[in-house]
Amino acid sequence: MPIEKLLENLDIPTIIVFAIVGVSLLTYIVVKISGMVVKKKLVPLAEMLNAEIKSSFLGGTYINIMNYGPEIHLKLTLGGKDNPSFLILELLNPVGFNFRITRRQALNQILFRWGEEVQFGDASLDENYIIRSDKPDEANSYLMYSRRLDAIKYFFENNFASIEANAKGVYVKKANYTEEDLAPGKVGTYLDNLNSFSRM
Repeated sequence: MPIEKLLENLDIPTIIVFAIVGVSLLTYIVVKISGMVVKKKLVPLAEMLNAEIKSSFLGGTYINIMNYGPEIHLKLTLGGKDNPSFLILELLNPVGFNFRITRRQALNQILFRWGEEVQFGDASLDENYIIRSDKPDEANSYLMYSRRLDAIKYFFENNFASIEANAKGVYVKKANYTEEDLAPGKVGTYLDNLNSFSRM
C-alpha cells in the first residue's frame, strides 16, 4: 500500500526524472560489464604487444599501441543475437578528408550513399570495391600509391568489412573476429598493413 500511495502522488516531471535516472544507471551498468568482458580478452594481447589498456566511459576499453609509429587503438565490440562483434583498429593520423571503402555489394551500395564515388584506377579494385568520399579528387590522389592499394586488397582478402577515414584518423573494421585474429603475430600483420596504408 505505501508504494501505491507513493506512485499516486508522483507527478509527470518526477516520473520522467526517475525514468532518465533509471535508464542512465542501466546504461552505465551495461557499459561497465561490457568493458570488463572486453578487458579480459585484451589483457593477454596487450602484454604480448607491450602496450597498455585504457578505458573511458565514452571511448570504451581499448589497447593503446604506441610502438608502431602513430598511436593506434585496438578495440573489440561484443556482438549480440542480431549484431556481429567487431575488431577495430584505429590509427590516429587524420588524412584531412573523409572516405569509406567497402565491398561492391548491393546492400552496401544502398546503405552507404554518402559522398561521391571515386575510381581507384585499378580494374580489379574498381570491380570489387566502392570508395566514397567528401573530397573525391583528394581521395583519388591519396589512393594512387601501390602500397595503399596493396593494403586495401590485404584487408578485404582477410575479411575486413571496411576501411574508413574521419577527423580522428584511419580505421579498419572486421566483423565476427576469431581468436586467430587476436594472435599477436596476426595483429602485428594487421598493424603493419594499416601503417603502410596510412603512411604519408
